[in-house]
Amino acid sequence: MHIILGVLGSIITILYLLSRIRDSGLDIGWLNPFAWKRRRDWAKRYHANPLYNIDSPMEATALIIVLLVKTEGEMSRNQKQEVINLFQDDFKLSEKGAADLLASCVYLITQQGHQYTDIDIKKLLAPSSDKFSPSQIESALKLFEHISSLEAEINNYQKQIINTFKKQFQNKLEQQTWH
Repeated sequence: MHIILGVLGSIITILYLLSRIRDSGLDIGWLNPFAWKRRRDWAKRYHANPLYNIDSPMEATALIIVLLVKTEGEMSRNQKQEVINLFQDDFKLSEKGAADLLASCVYLITQQGHQYTDIDIKKLLAPSSDKFSPSQIESALKLFEHISSLEAEINNYQKQIINTFKKQFQNKLEQQTWH
């Protein structure tokens, strides 16, 4: 019994001394490995680019559509209207929802001074790639080809984006069978 009382007394003394050290202004929170990991994870998430945290297949597809349009230069009124119509028809959004999705995609692409060629499509698709179904992949490819050839021929960068998308999902497209 006297051993248990001695251990409890030592624990209480250590906790009291740690409390007094903290009250005197010395931060000892860095000693806690759980709090350190939580702070580190939060800092990573806070400083991460939101462009590469999109986990919805619809939002990732919309972002690539806007990226394909923006590679030709600034979006014309016809291109904006066509993108909004695509969002309404294929994603079943209201007109306001489609316009909001377009605005958020443009913001994400142009934030932090990104050049369009700096955006890594594989990294962009990484969080959402397992959520794409084969029919969504095929639909996205049709949308990409349609929007790329809207006002002019498909340029090399647009071809590169579409090919990267195809390579990312080649296994899912090959697994699709009629049986």
